[in-house]
Amino acid sequence: MTSERERLHNLFPDLDFDPEALRAKYRAERDKRLREDGEAQYAEAADALAHYSDDDPYAKPEPREPLNLETDVAVIGGGFSGLMAAARLKERGVSNFRLIEAGGDFGGTWNWSRYPGAQCDIESYCYLPLL
Repeated sequence: MTSERERLHNLFPDLDFDPEALRAKYRAERDKRLREDGEAQYAEAADALAHYSDDDPYAKPEPREPLNLETDVAVIGGGFSGLMAAARLKERGVSNFRLIEAGGDFGGTWNWSRYPGAQCDIESYCYLPLL
């Protein structure tokens, strides 16, 4: 029976990092932020606030006709993760991709939540892809 490490090495022999070490690093960062109250810590955006989960209050999308095209990759969401995925695709020479965002502009939480003077409006979890 092959180990997970061997299986990954067989699938991706040219990896220049240890997937298990990376997984452990992400787990350690996640564990620092876990709370006992779990999802109960969040208030539901309901009633008069419900539209905030669907509508970008700062940038309304420009109406336009839908596109009918072929692409190699569709990245759904123009927040931090979507922008990182697009940057990594471009670094690897993939040019036929589309970044699809429902809001009026890109940036995800950083675009939707605006706090004058704040350097960062969320805990930022950890920018491990940039390390």
